Amino acid sequence: MRLQFEPFYEEYLKKLAAYNLASATMYTDQWTVAPSAGIPHANEMMAILAQELFQIENDPAMIEKIEAYHKTLPEGSLEQKEVKMRLDDLGHTRNVPADVYRDFVKARNDAGYYWHQAKEKNDYALFKPYLVDLMNKSIEYMKYSPKYTGDNLYDVFLDAYEPGMNEEKYDAFFDVVKTELVPFIAKLRAEGRTIDDSMLSKSFDIERQERFMDTIMRYLRVDPTRVSLGTTEHPFTNFLSHNDMRITTHYYPDRFLCAILSTVHEYGHALYGLQMDEMFEGTKLNENVGSAAHESQSRFLENHIGRSKAFWQANYDELVKQFPEFEAVGLDALVDMINVSEPGLIRTEADELTYPLHILIRYELEKDMAEGKMDYDQLPTLWADKYEQYLGVRPQTDSEGVLQDVHWSDGYLGYFPTYALGSAYAAQLYHTMAKQIDVDKALREGRMEEITNWLKDNVHHYAGSKTMAEIVEIVSGEPFDPHYYVDYLKDKYSKLYGLK
Repeated sequence: MRLQFEPFYEEYLKKLAAYNLASATMYTDQWTVAPSAGIPHANEMMAILAQELFQIENDPAMIEKIEAYHKTLPEGSLEQKEVKMRLDDLGHTRNVPADVYRDFVKARNDAGYYWHQAKEKNDYALFKPYLVDLMNKSIEYMKYSPKYTGDNLYDVFLDAYEPGMNEEKYDAFFDVVKTELVPFIAKLRAEGRTIDDSMLSKSFDIERQERFMDTIMRYLRVDPTRVSLGTTEHPFTNFLSHNDMRITTHYYPDRFLCAILSTVHEYGHALYGLQMDEMFEGTKLNENVGSAAHESQSRFLENHIGRSKAFWQANYDELVKQFPEFEAVGLDALVDMINVSEPGLIRTEADELTYPLHILIRYELEKDMAEGKMDYDQLPTLWADKYEQYLGVRPQTDSEGVLQDVHWSDGYLGYFPTYALGSAYAAQLYHTMAKQIDVDKALREGRMEEITNWLKDNVHHYAGSKTMAEIVEIVSGEPFDPHYYVDYLKDKYSKLYGLK
């Protein structure tokens, strides 16, 4: 059953969906299989498509018609909620001149291209002018939002990625993270036992890794008729339709675990899209799922499932079959290795415990970016200083420092905090799930569908009709509380490292 709209509105949604499908397909192609020499031309074509989509979406006559239509819809209906959400979003974009939006899209595409080049060449200076241009154009674009009051620009960015969030709320959240975890990590490093995870840094050929990934995909019950797996520099998931999810990963010969957890993470995103109520497809109720909501599901699968002993119990025999090198390691030692905590430089390879501090660093830098206070010449040094302050490590190159993430090259100012918030949402959801079903037993016995069905029934089916904060409260029976997150981490790593 689909939502019921007037024919003019149905046609409007279909046309927007067609343009979005074209852009999403081109984006996926660009970062997976497209030859690099053709990317600048593709960027220009994508900018033209984006401008046309923008004009269609923000046509004054159509908006006026939608406003009148909104008044006729039943109060409290999902149809009314969809139209209201669209009008709220249009309240921003309708104010943006088409040329300003076109220039923003072109700057974003250029920044993405030169970020990739700069990362390969380990040269921040190559990327810097495009980053500065994109941030300036992102700020200019966001100032057209009706939510912008003149002194709350970062709030506007934050709310765009997770509705209802602002700097004050994130400050309170990160204060709990910083207060609880920074001293705990210091204690762990001083008093915790040593875990040798050197086996995971040995070289394993990519061909074998790809074969084992097929095992993991089957275990997760990934439907190959609805989900594809590709490779890219920085893994991502793209949602082309309810039945077309594109996930990507990256294989490293000497980082065996990286591709596995990355793929499980990205499948968490895809699973959310696959299990949203199909009646929401093509509507804002599907599109406006908060980024922290999405990250809660990817981090849920990556950490609470993919790092669990039960998950590896189910897959250990196949692992040893394909990688005999692990037979002498043993299951318990392997699980310890997978969960080892060691402050490092790369966010995507960070363990659960140190991960939120990687996000804290980016959050603190983004505040200055949004307020126009950032000295971009000094950004690599500022980045390195914060890594030394919070994690006790210092990057020696741009590629392992400020160039490691794709997000700022996409104009995603305000996205990073959602990773940590999503992890915290996941912890509270998992706490409730574990009281209702025997998660470890289901995983050991290969009944992944018991996990995914619980997520569908309790979380996924809502799509964007509710915020994740609302869903967490419905599921757990209490408001979101970040202490579930820090308590989970401290308990897990105290046991792992033998802390008293």
